Amino acid sequence: MTSPHHGQTDTVTLPRAELDDLRGRLRELADRAEITGLVDRYVTLLDAQDAHGYDESWPRTVFTDDCRLEFPVGTVRGLDTAAAFHFDRKSRFARTHHLASNYGIALDGDTARVRVHILASHVHHDDGPDPGGRFDIGGYSEGETVRTPDGWRISRWRFHLVWSDGAGPRPGPAPTALRSSQPRPRTAPTPRKDDTVSPTPVPAPDPGSWRTATGEERLRAVEAFVCRTLETYLDVPPAHRIHRDRPLYAQGIDSLTALAFQRRLENALRIPVPTHHLLREQSVSELAATLDDLLTHAGRGQAATASV
Repeated sequence: MTSPHHGQTDTVTLPRAELDDLRGRLRELADRAEITGLVDRYVTLLDAQDAHGYDESWPRTVFTDDCRLEFPVGTVRGLDTAAAFHFDRKSRFARTHHLASNYGIALDGDTARVRVHILASHVHHDDGPDPGGRFDIGGYSEGETVRTPDGWRISRWRFHLVWSDGAGPRPGPAPTALRSSQPRPRTAPTPRKDDTVSPTPVPAPDPGSWRTATGEERLRAVEAFVCRTLETYLDVPPAHRIHRDRPLYAQGIDSLTALAFQRRLENALRIPVPTHHLLREQSVSELAATLDDLLTHAGRGQAATASV
């Protein structure tokens, strides 16, 4: 009986061609993993770049010196402007949340073509932590990455917008302003004269009294009634406000809810309200002006009938 030699090791010998093939596959897997990590790092930084204030150094971990980035909101040419561009665009919102998926990576030596699907939600500054008026977008990004002494970097990048929902960006803080990206506590909104209507309950409309009111007085009454109707019909949360100047579709009115909203307005105002007025890119103020005109024409028609 013989005992095995404890110092003995098993040796596997592979043909050179097979060994080279394994090395090539391993390098390809490593490159794909690093490029995926690069894109993930960039997508995460879209949300976290300013968690501790303005940071001009992060683009060097993602882009080449001569990078070119194209978005619907602007273009970046060169590394020196990348940080300021991203900070300025993100500062127009209180918070953002980006997701990436469906990675397509075509390797070619020290370069690679990349395509990835992108979903992003943007929360406006005056919305609470449970916003009902987000700006959501979906699309895909494609570009080129290159191998550098510091690892893979993005040299060309372009975002293609496929769809969007909600009101777009509003003016935000200056790029040099430092701010926190953490959610704020849920608090009751402070009414602003420029784009909101007071949450004070609006009494049931009285079309008869509206027709005898002055033009501006009636227009404001119709506007307040439209906002109140939207609040009750859409069952919006307490932290949400109906805005005068945001499109109706951005506040919850779609092709189905528009029909029910139309019937509610017609029953209250006792005038026909064409559905297309609710589906176009009209704001509350624009709709109120349209309803005011319809009331005026209806009043003239009734007066003409009475005089016959």
